[in-house]
Amino acid sequence: MNEKKREKLEEQLAKKARAIEEYASTIIVRDNTNVIIDGDPYELVENYHDGFQVDKIKERFSPILTKFDYIVGDIGYDQLRLRGFYDNSKKVQPAQKISHLQDYLLEYCNFGCPYFILKNKNAHDSFPTPQRRKNNRKHSPKDHRNKRNSYKRNNIKTVKSRNKRQGSRHFVIRKKKDTKRRK
Repeated sequence: MNEKKREKLEEQLAKKARAIEEYASTIIVRDNTNVIIDGDPYELVENYHDGFQVDKIKERFSPILTKFDYIVGDIGYDQLRLRGFYDNSKKVQPAQKISHLQDYLLEYCNFGCPYFILKNKNAHDSFPTPQRRKNNRKHSPKDHRNKRNSYKRNNIKTVKSRNKRQGSRHFVIRKKKDTKRRK
């Protein structure tokens, strides 16, 4: 029984290894600072505690990261996490700018973990961010709600109650108008 489980586990690991090899990126290290990943040139800006490991980057790199100006990779619990950042000149959220890198390292990375910073020499804009829609007051749902409520308010008829002690009550009972025509 144990041999069957072991064989099944080995088959699963082999299948996973084949899948990783299929989707792995091609990485060429030219020298200590220049790297080519899937044909795009990158510059290794910082390599803290030898965080730049080619075999892990091959497994984790995704083409969506090519749109960022900087790619930061940190290793925690033997897992590589990649995150993209933009230049400070671009109009993006402040947390996505490279000037907030120190905040990211302090907040999301383990203390003293190895990390690296890659600078994309020609960032692609092939993944544009969607533009925000302008708020058009004509199509606001509040306007429709007010129209419905005013229609209900206009169709209310006031009827005085016929009670013997009419002076003791301080309210009026109202009935709605009948909007349907009677034949």
